Amino acid sequence: MHKLVVCDLDGTLLNPAHRLGDYTRSVLARLRAQDIGVMLASGRHFQDIRAFSDQLGSHGYLISSNGAAVHDSAARLVYCDPLDPDCAIALVTDPRFADVHTNVYRTDDWLVARPEPYLLGFHQNSGFRYRVVDLGLIDGTDVLKVFFYGEPQRLREIEREVRARFGDRIATTFSLPVTLEIMAGGVSKGAALRRVATRLGIALGEVLAFGDGMNDLEMLARVGTGIIMENADPRLTQALPALQVIGSNADESVARYLELLWPPA
Repeated sequence: MHKLVVCDLDGTLLNPAHRLGDYTRSVLARLRAQDIGVMLASGRHFQDIRAFSDQLGSHGYLISSNGAAVHDSAARLVYCDPLDPDCAIALVTDPRFADVHTNVYRTDDWLVARPEPYLLGFHQNSGFRYRVVDLGLIDGTDVLKVFFYGEPQRLREIEREVRARFGDRIATTFSLPVTLEIMAGGVSKGAALRRVATRLGIALGEVLAFGDGMNDLEMLARVGTGIIMENADPRLTQALPALQVIGSNADESVARYLELLWPPA
């Protein structure tokens, strides 16, 4: 039997309005009552994920910023792997990337060069907000990730360019086709989950995980049971063809799957 359930948020556990459905809340509450661990792992910032964890009454580990940060049940930062400052500064100041929207997640905040209302729509429930600043003035320290929001083809071009420029010093992924995310080399949800599982004394083969984006790939590939959402990025399904695909986040399919595994008494 699985000892830990790990869930991505957007496109997976959250509905299309980026909220927790009532049915999902009830199923996860019952799992907690049965001492079944549920952990959240997301590209979102810790301050953002924590709001959902509080709603679920969950006080376990939280994997944020695609694995660049891990907090324990007391909200203490137990693992952090930021970008090299010179990489971060180069990414946010390069004029060749001025045609996309630049975002910076630091340990404690979210910075942008200019407003983008679309991105705030993901955070209505948590209240997490960006600050508009001159990114050319930041010193590059404590940057967990830089992400660019823009047209998918353009982002893939930028990904090729930054990978050629920085090599193994960075890791890239997509939480959505319109968001290219750049972290320190080796950072991923899968790598962070391995660290957490070791701390908990749980084998990765005993973990059940759900995801829908390319930033879930390493996590789903490493666990004992990886589940892909019907609404997932097609590239994820193609990369992991052996994994089971369930329904969509709109149908609260994670909760329905979990209820089949652990039915009500």
